[in-house]
Amino acid sequence: MTTITKFTSTLFASAVLLLSSCTKTETVTEFSNVPIGETTVLKTGTITQQNAPGTPPTTGTLTVIQDSKGTQFLKLSSNFTSGFSTGTVAVYFAKTNAEIKTQRAGGTTATNVRAVGFVNKAGEQFIVLNGTNLFTGFSFVVFYCETAEVNFGAAPLN
Repeated sequence: MTTITKFTSTLFASAVLLLSSCTKTETVTEFSNVPIGETTVLKTGTITQQNAPGTPPTTGTLTVIQDSKGTQFLKLSSNFTSGFSTGTVAVYFAKTNAEIKTQRAGGTTATNVRAVGFVNKAGEQFIVLNGTNLFTGFSFVVFYCETAEVNFGAAPLN
């Protein structure tokens, strides 16, 4: 076998391996921070300010929704606003609109509140709820400043 033939055979074998590896089928799990497809509204609420006068108000509307894949979200509407001087505001499902620090008084196993996530900007946004019906048993969404240990706002869930 000549050198050119060996080179051609090696090149051909490499091309076959390369092209055959590109046809491998992989399963990709779709994950999204926004709803996919049609959504169903499960709960709604209007946020009212709870923090001291003179501080930026936490106001707007929110909904708990479920998308066509069954994923549930807490959706803050485009009119959502809050004070972000400490960087983020914690979001909780809660039994009442009382101060979160008081509702958490039972320690790490307290059942009066459930942490949902954090927000750091105004406007429309979606928080993925990792589980189904995490809001069950809770009557409010509370926006809480962990640094100052005060509620910034709360919305009854209807």
